[in-house]
Amino acid sequence: MRARGETRNFASVSLRLREKQSLYHNIGRLLRNGITFGKALESLSKTSRGRSKRIVLRLKQGISDGHTIGESFAQLLPAISEMEIGIISAVERTGRLEHGFSQLAEYFGALDQARGNVLKRSAYPMFVLLLGVLTTNIKVLFIGGGAQAYIRLTVITLAVIVGAGLVIAIASYFLIKAAARNAEIDAALLRLPVFGKMRRAFALSRFCATFEMQLDAGINILDGLEAADRASQSGMIHAAVETGLPKLRNGIQPSQLLAESNAFPEDMVQAYAVAEETGELEHELKRLAMEYQAESFNRLEILAEWIARLLYLGVLLYVGYGIIDLYRTYLNAALKMAE
Repeated sequence: MRARGETRNFASVSLRLREKQSLYHNIGRLLRNGITFGKALESLSKTSRGRSKRIVLRLKQGISDGHTIGESFAQLLPAISEMEIGIISAVERTGRLEHGFSQLAEYFGALDQARGNVLKRSAYPMFVLLLGVLTTNIKVLFIGGGAQAYIRLTVITLAVIVGAGLVIAIASYFLIKAAARNAEIDAALLRLPVFGKMRRAFALSRFCATFEMQLDAGINILDGLEAADRASQSGMIHAAVETGLPKLRNGIQPSQLLAESNAFPEDMVQAYAVAEETGELEHELKRLAMEYQAESFNRLEILAEWIARLLYLGVLLYVGYGIIDLYRTYLNAALKMAE
């Protein structure tokens, strides 16, 4: 019972993007210098702290218990995603562990940088919003009950704004989680400007990268597709693979499976079909993975820029309304005094 509880406790650890980037980067560097995975964990366990240390210790325990590297990472779900497990398991079979960890480090580093850009660009609009709340409620000091009423209204306004932001963030999180296995929700998110195409590019990049590594490791097409499906975190891709696997067992080509589903864009289907015909599938999947990854990061930068712009616009509208309402209140008070 204790071991099971400890596993759940370790599995509940959630690493930040920066922590994941650092962990994978350091493991990759150690592996490139000829250090075994077990020795790399031993080295990192001496210098890691907090959540990263708990992850490293759990991985060490998994290796000591006789599990493979992929199995040890799989024990850390949901702290370690299906995409990470799929890539690590695939590169372990091919002996390209350092390549897989470097790829994951680059992936999470780019995500962390994009998130940092969003926060940086949102700092000034947030300051303007705070200043607007403080100034637009100042009328209460003179006509609405004094300092206590002003403080109470300001706190309530800020609480409503923060609460609304938390509700939006939580709803978005669960919506994205649901879209990983629900094709209808995934398709609905695809229609969102910028975000939809960015999310699809990320899903296709994960799908192609994991599928390529599975094939390179000598895994059969069916198992490779299932691993790529789990890594994609896309409900549309999941539905396509789930529907297409029985057809594959009956003899159709994977390119036909891709062509029959809206989950895969036309250019990808054509590139896959040609590569399937010419025997260059692994090379083409690697190219597609890099292409979609570059597209996803570019769209992530655009999204970060537009989030800041929309936030700034919303703040300006709120502050502008507050200023107009403030002058209207003063004007009404002046008119009453004149009467």
